[in-house]
Amino acid sequence: MLRLRRLAYRIAFRLLWLAAFVRPPRGQGAKAVLVCGGEVLLVRHSYGPNRWELPGGGVRRREEPAAALRRELREELGLDALPDPVELGFHHGPGRFRRHRTHLYRVELPSRALRPDPVEIVEARWCDPAAIAEPLAAPVREALRAAGLAAAPPS
Repeated sequence: MLRLRRLAYRIAFRLLWLAAFVRPPRGQGAKAVLVCGGEVLLVRHSYGPNRWELPGGGVRRREEPAAALRRELREELGLDALPDPVELGFHHGPGRFRRHRTHLYRVELPSRALRPDPVEIVEARWCDPAAIAEPLAAPVREALRAAGLAAAPPS
């Protein structure tokens, strides 16, 4: 059943990716630099490119980005009670996807306890920002710098 649900996520991702060639997305996203004990949390999703990313997701119509972040972190990682997220700014998508805006936040967690959704999250890993996991999604380095956690340059 888990494989079937992950396959559905991958198919939906590919369909949205193909649709973006016809009409680039105008939506918004919200992602978090989750910090605990000086380490940051990176995730690998079951869909999309096989790279490390920040947890988060899409902002629904008429939803505030911070509320979307809380919802996504609850859905993806089982994080129910979050300290207030600190807004770091936003990132525009690359090339044709420039109309997509991702709001970036920093959240200091009191504990590393997580309950990753096995359908959406393949792996979650706490990393030292000076020895960050690779391959890394491009906006992650920018977000880490904005959060005051200088990530090591790509190797």
